[in-house]
Amino acid sequence: MCQSLGEPKVFLKKFNISEERFRDSMLPWNELELIAEDYSKKKNEHTATVKSYFEIIQQCTYVHSLSYRVKDVTHLIEKIIRKNPKYLKQGKAISVCNYSEYINDLMGIRILLLFKEDWTGVHEFLMSQFGDDLAEAPFAYIRQGDDRSLYEGKVEIIEEKPYRSVHYLVRDKKSGLCVEIQVRTLFEEAWSEIDHKLRYPYDLSNEMISSYLGIMNRATGMADEMGTFLHAYLKEFQHAMEEGVADENEVYSYILEQLEHCSDNEVKANIVSKIKKADKYKELKSAQDVFKDILKNL
Repeated sequence: MCQSLGEPKVFLKKFNISEERFRDSMLPWNELELIAEDYSKKKNEHTATVKSYFEIIQQCTYVHSLSYRVKDVTHLIEKIIRKNPKYLKQGKAISVCNYSEYINDLMGIRILLLFKEDWTGVHEFLMSQFGDDLAEAPFAYIRQGDDRSLYEGKVEIIEEKPYRSVHYLVRDKKSGLCVEIQVRTLFEEAWSEIDHKLRYPYDLSNEMISSYLGIMNRATGMADEMGTFLHAYLKEFQHAMEEGVADENEVYSYILEQLEHCSDNEVKANIVSKIKKADKYKELKSAQDVFKDILKNL
């Protein structure tokens, strides 16, 4: 029999699982060893499966970076211990014969975005590729108070979690198992990794630790909002440059040149248009008062 799990007491301590919680799972240790042994034998097959999905998603131009993984054996057993009490209440139980039906994240893909709005393009790509194979409707975990407009009408929105991530569960036609796809920004990923690193080994009933994690979570959302704003602003600025509005000096020179002919109504209209464009893209801050006076005199 595979002994990869080691001693029960050592395992439970590593994952901060109390003896009481382990008893509540109603899972004999030898059954967990059987699950670990069975899963270890199939990991290579799972790796080949998830890699095939990874290669398809690589084609999406909105993806900043992505990774794939097959769940670690010890993390699988830890999750089964935590999840089985819920199934026991439903008159079910996890065993070596059915664990792959109850644990849907044996295979996972993580898609990271540079800007939050890039999710729309990723969502459309995933739905076009795997929409017919979804095991359940996709959903977005968001923090309470976050802007919901990006996801409304596209996926279910759930505010019960402290982290932000969009989830897709795709059932592989060949194996019948699920591949979990998570989409989040780089900032969201950074916070999630820190939170996960601290959540299990440390006591998060500690008010100070919980407060600091909450502050980091809010800072993550703010950083994403700032990135979204700057991205949108730079796109608008590029559009302005294409229309001839490069910077305040260029606009100011243009006005001075045209004012020599300001008796012409058509020229006046051109000047007004130029000033409005500059004001719209906030390229005339230092000369704002001058331009207002010019407009009054036209």
